Amino acid sequence: MQQEAPLLLLFVQFISFNLLRPIEVCRLRVQDINLKDRVLRVQTKNQIVKTKIIPELMLSSLPDLSSYNVSDYIFTPTGLGEWMAKEINKRNYFSNRFKKVKDKLKLGEEYGLYSFRHTYITKLYRVLRKTASPFEAKSKSMLITGHSSMIALEKYLRDIDAELPEDYSDLLR
Repeated sequence: MQQEAPLLLLFVQFISFNLLRPIEVCRLRVQDINLKDRVLRVQTKNQIVKTKIIPELMLSSLPDLSSYNVSDYIFTPTGLGEWMAKEINKRNYFSNRFKKVKDKLKLGEEYGLYSFRHTYITKLYRVLRKTASPFEAKSKSMLITGHSSMIALEKYLRDIDAELPEDYSDLLR
């Protein structure tokens, strides 16, 4: 993607490093990115506008936004600019672009743009669990992922098998 699809790579990085859903990335406009304070504002699944930090890892990938209109979208088929399309069509556009990459790499249908969110939330949680209790790791994860409740995060972590039990053979003997 770095060579052949840099715009798609940036889209994937927003999903991965900011732990956004693909539809949320499609909603981003220049006005939503505050580089000075290193935060972005995004309308989430529940129609709530959330403020999230932009991790250092992401900052170096961002284009210069200063010459664009504040209402311009960060992602269009040609980069930053206006895009008069329904959100679902925007998301499908980037999903179809990713499908071409996926097909070229011979990845199965279980891999999609949303998979990056799953992967990075799992990675985040597992790294936190190395030095924290499950409750502490979940509390820190919640701040980063934007889940509105511990129950929502726990369900998400269960659904993606973020934590597996240790070998329980001794319990069955």
